Amino acid sequence: ANLATFFRNQPISFIGLTPEGAIDRYWRFTLFGAYVHDEFRLGPRLTLNGGLRYEYMTMPEEKYGRDSALINLSDPAPTPGPLYQNPTAGNLSPRGGIAWDIGGDGRTSLRGGYGLYFNTNNQQHLIVTVTNPPFTPRVSIMNPTFPNPPFERGIGNSLRPVQWNLENPRVHVWNINVQRALPWETVLMVGYAGSRGKHLLRSSDVNVPTPVTLADGTLFIPAGSPRPNRNFSTIELKSSDGDSWYKALILDVRRRWTGGFMVQSSYTLSSSVDTTQASTFFSDATNGTTTAFPEFVPDYNKGPSDFDARHHWVTNFTWQVPFARGLSGVSKALLDGWHVSGILRVRSGNPLTVFVQNNRSRSLWTPSLGPGIGSDRPSYAPGRDGGNAVVGSPDQWFDPTAFVLQPAGTFGNTGRGDFTGPDLQTVDVSLGKGMALPRLSARGRLELRIEAFNIFNHTNFGPPSLIAFAGTTDNEPPLSTFGRITTTVTSSRQIQIGLRLGF
Repeated sequence: ANLATFFRNQPISFIGLTPEGAIDRYWRFTLFGAYVHDEFRLGPRLTLNGGLRYEYMTMPEEKYGRDSALINLSDPAPTPGPLYQNPTAGNLSPRGGIAWDIGGDGRTSLRGGYGLYFNTNNQQHLIVTVTNPPFTPRVSIMNPTFPNPPFERGIGNSLRPVQWNLENPRVHVWNINVQRALPWETVLMVGYAGSRGKHLLRSSDVNVPTPVTLADGTLFIPAGSPRPNRNFSTIELKSSDGDSWYKALILDVRRRWTGGFMVQSSYTLSSSVDTTQASTFFSDATNGTTTAFPEFVPDYNKGPSDFDARHHWVTNFTWQVPFARGLSGVSKALLDGWHVSGILRVRSGNPLTVFVQNNRSRSLWTPSLGPGIGSDRPSYAPGRDGGNAVVGSPDQWFDPTAFVLQPAGTFGNTGRGDFTGPDLQTVDVSLGKGMALPRLSARGRLELRIEAFNIFNHTNFGPPSLIAFAGTTDNEPPLSTFGRITTTVTSSRQIQIGLRLGF
């Protein structure tokens, strides 16, 4: 919880296997797929295509029958047998597209498409179920001793079931764009792309006390409130109730290779919002959370995706350097054939979520958590919000005075992804020369490359520390480490020389 408890070797909790736990599983399943597709040319300028795909997967069956399910969240014990009901029977996926030569001269085209895609790899998430009773108990122990937790206090009452009536995750994807041929072998594209994810997988502790509503409308959990299903502690349910929304404006201009020069530049203005990261395992989180907080507060889990970046610009080029023009002999041989290539990338920062280390809300919410993620969120100080809470310094990314520890038993009002992290800027360049070696073989060639990554040595910072408060006592100050950045996401300038011989 804090430095003092660290020095006294006092952990907050232990969640894990007992020494005798066996986690090997052997699942068997088969995936079938079939599709039909056709293209319809409605004239010299208009083409349509469409298709239908069907994919069905048999239920994974564990070779030794060591699977179990919590069919109803109120059941006193898991039921040995299938992990969930097969959700893949209705996986019918339509696809469609259009291509239209608008002017009939081949210089302006409109293209668009739509597709519905289903998840076909639900089995990859079954790893989280290998710690379920009765075959492999996973215990939860509060305030354990360190380094050896008292396993006799853990009754194996922590459970990670899959939603029994699971829905198969799916995403609707669409795009439309207009391309126009311009002078100087240049093509301009303006497009719109979007997607809508439904029934996405996510994880949460669903065995949490129900709060009461105070006179002012505040949700409050009294001290000592029990879990609804007292046969278990954490019920870390893997459910299919996640949603996502994505939309983007895309601008792209490219000049085809001609005259020894080629360039492409793309800019994307986008927004990606979800209700956690469509994941069932905490290690997929980077600067936010994959686990859904208790849903008592409307849209408490809805916010920008961890990977959301409002602005993203990428430019690349290749130039055949005209060093040898007007030269001959040895000078021409030395200077001819050199080319310069480069990639420029500029991206705005990703969203950040601020946390409280301990379970300040008394929700008893204790799913698996990734590093730097807490049990609750703090509140804003009066007059503060996400727009004025960021200082932007690597030593102190957040203004600590913008946050207060919420009263015990309540939920903080800071939102998921309310803040923006550091942006990213990189420039990579390379200088190369190729020379034919016909005496070696018909394909003989020697290539020299000098490559520089992050040539301007720009520091691209990683996410800051996101734990604002320990959450152990009322009116405690923010942690001294809150908002401090200690990592980078790209290396410093690196230069390498390579020689390649082909024959």
